Amino acid sequence: MREYSASVPSSELVVEVAQTGADVVIHLRGDVDITTVAELRDAVEPFLAPDQTVVLDLRDVTFADSAFLNALVQARGALTEVGGSLLLRNPSVMARRLLTLGELNDLVQDEVDRQNDLEPGL
Repeated sequence: MREYSASVPSSELVVEVAQTGADVVIHLRGDVDITTVAELRDAVEPFLAPDQTVVLDLRDVTFADSAFLNALVQARGALTEVGGSLLLRNPSVMARRLLTLGELNDLVQDEVDRQNDLEPGL
């Protein structure tokens, strides 16, 4: 099993990438907006591959705008096109509001369902 970890610091956004097996978890901390969204795209882009699952952990997102929604839509489209998937985990209150406005809550529910399927005895 290969593990990969990287951190990309910014004044407003920290992106941490961890890969274990088939899953990639990208943890975002700070603001995701027009000035920082390129860092998110740069973190996701290497994992746009067939059968790849990319999970964005949003627990520490303090601000997000329409640039974030656009990046999510683009990443989901690119991954879906090659048979992969984009999932969102632990959205902060701020992120949850924006996902609701952008009608992207299904990405969160898909991750909840996937985690429930992984837990033995349920």
